[in-house]
Amino acid sequence: MKHFKYLILMPFMLIMTAVQGQSKKKADATSFSLQLDYLSNYIYNGRADSIKAPYQTTTASLHLANGFFSNFSASYLLTKGAQRFDYFQLDLGYEYKIGENIYGDIYGSKYFYAGQSNLLNGNISTDIGVSLNYDFKFFQLNSITDVFFSGKTDFQFTPGIEKTIYLTNNQSSSLSINPYLYSTFSTLNYYESNITRRLNGPNGAKGNKGSNTNAPIIQNSTTLLDKGLKLLNIDFSMPITYENNRLSLIFSPTYSNPFNKISTITTNTVTPISGIPTSNSFDSTPYSELHLSNQFFYQFSLIYKF
Repeated sequence: MKHFKYLILMPFMLIMTAVQGQSKKKADATSFSLQLDYLSNYIYNGRADSIKAPYQTTTASLHLANGFFSNFSASYLLTKGAQRFDYFQLDLGYEYKIGENIYGDIYGSKYFYAGQSNLLNGNISTDIGVSLNYDFKFFQLNSITDVFFSGKTDFQFTPGIEKTIYLTNNQSSSLSINPYLYSTFSTLNYYESNITRRLNGPNGAKGNKGSNTNAPIIQNSTTLLDKGLKLLNIDFSMPITYENNRLSLIFSPTYSNPFNKISTITTNTVTPISGIPTSNSFDSTPYSELHLSNQFFYQFSLIYKF
């Protein structure tokens, strides 16, 4: 496992080495911005929860002239009867540029979840990642590599292709569309731990708590039936962006096609206060996974730069 961690960190080390002595991607000046987003439904790797989950997210961003940046966002769940601040995210990173055509960023993210949060990826605590993009002038070839931590380590690779087309473009404002096609390949330890968390509840194993000390302890443990790196989804989107010196308005419709059903089996263990534990296993594959369907969602964004 130790050698595997070194292997997955290799791309980060190589890029940092290449950046040294090369020109760096810098902003014209240090800037601060606020962003408001409305997301029609939370989709992760082509998967949606059984209950629709729209979010309003507020993000504060600081970009320094030397390429370093930080973001902090708070996401408020808008589902009727479950409104709450559901999760928070802190990002720290560095934007780089090598030569004229290669650019991207290196970043780390920390996630904080509400106790009642039911996100599909709600067991991921930390993420380190790097994006590597090449501009061919007629289109951009992009890739994002992430390493997620959720008790076990997950590896995710997201290659894509996109093209920015300017409908109007002058010194004060621009209007553009940005069609892109992305796919996601990922390991699934986060999914395994998420199903376990949902079945056990937010407080872990059930029983033998509070005043009822004679209650048996009930523990669930979930295992993936087919482990490994898998193609999970292909997304097509065409964001429409209006931008001027201070304000950006973005509408991003996305069509997501999921692949490769994720099957799980859960073992339920009941441990009485005095006696022998008993276990039984059952198919815990969610209904939504048994009946994968294409997803359409959209996001409105408003960004103001100070």
